[in-house]
Amino acid sequence: MTAPLLRAEGLCFSYGNRHVLTMWDGAFAPGLTWLRGANGSGKSTLLKVLAGALEPFAGRRVAAGADAATDPLGYRRQVFWCGPGAPAFDHLRAPEFFGFMATLYPRSAQAPLAEAVQGLGLGPFLEPRIAQLSSGNQRKVWLAAALAAGTPVVLLDEPFNALDAPSAAWLHEALARHAGAAAQAWVVASHEAPATGAPVATLDLPLPRSV
Repeated sequence: MTAPLLRAEGLCFSYGNRHVLTMWDGAFAPGLTWLRGANGSGKSTLLKVLAGALEPFAGRRVAAGADAATDPLGYRRQVFWCGPGAPAFDHLRAPEFFGFMATLYPRSAQAPLAEAVQGLGLGPFLEPRIAQLSSGNQRKVWLAAALAAGTPVVLLDEPFNALDAPSAAWLHEALARHAGAAAQAWVVASHEAPATGAPVATLDLPLPRSV
C-alpha cells in the first residue's frame, strides 16, 4: 500500500460553538482526492487547517515527513494551498509573483509553469499588477503557481471558480494527468464533478470522524 504524503490525526477546529472538525483523522496518498459537499460542509476549513492557514485547537499534521507542530516552516514548504479568492501579494505582477513563489517552494519548475500559463490563457495578462486583473485571471495566476510548485501536497479550494470554459476544461485535463502522480497528493475541494478518465478518490462532506 502506498504511504500517505499527508496525514492528520485528532484534528479539532471550531468557529465559536460550531464544530467543524472533531478528532478528525485522515490520510492522503499520492494521486488525486476530490472533496465534495454543499456550502458550509467544511471543505474550505479542512483545506485551510491542512495548509496551516488555520491552526487547529488540537491534533497533528504531517506532510512528507514534516510535522506542522515541530517544524512549521518545513511543513509549509511541503504543502501548497490555493484558496478561493485572490492570491496574497496582489501588488505584484504575475511574473514577480511566480518568482516569489519559487523562492518559497524550491521544487518549483519552469516547464509546468509555462504549460499552465499557456493552458490557462494567461499570456496577455502578465504585465498588469495582479490586483488590476479580473477575478478569473487572478485565480489563474494562483493556479499556475500551484501547478508549478512541485510540492508533495497541493490543496486546491474551488479551483474552477471564475474560470472561463476553455480554462476550466484545460484544468480538468491537467488534474486528470495528476491523478496518476506517484510523488504528489492533490486534494481538490469543488462543486464540480471529479476529473474523468483517471483514478480519483472521493471524500464526501460533512466530514466523518475519520477517513
